[in-house]
Amino acid sequence: MRVDYDSEVGVLHFITETQAVEGASLFDDPGVVVEIATEDGQDIAGLIVMGASAYFNLDRGYDADTDTLVIGRTTCNTSLITKNGDIVAYWQVDEDDPDGFRDPIGVAIRRASVHLAEAIAAPSGI
Repeated sequence: MRVDYDSEVGVLHFITETQAVEGASLFDDPGVVVEIATEDGQDIAGLIVMGASAYFNLDRGYDADTDTLVIGRTTCNTSLITKNGDIVAYWQVDEDDPDGFRDPIGVAIRRASVHLAEAIAAPSGI
């Protein structure tokens, strides 16, 4: 996974080897976009965090014991959790969609201190 940070606009982009075909904002936070590899799917291709500097000091949603940063909400329902490398996405079923479309409700970034340190240290690359 590669992580780019554009300090001019405050956007952090987690890029995996999976090609994104669409994106969906977190249900409660439109500034966090889960990039998805399949249309109407849950296959994570990447993650975009706008206003990312709010997370750099790791005092918001960070668990030092697991080195994991959580943005948004999580679920224990394993059928509503998908992973791609160090990115974990949490979903909820859209009750109003007869096809059972799922909305992203949160993300977790494992090895967060490593990924954020690399992004902050690197020159702007987005």
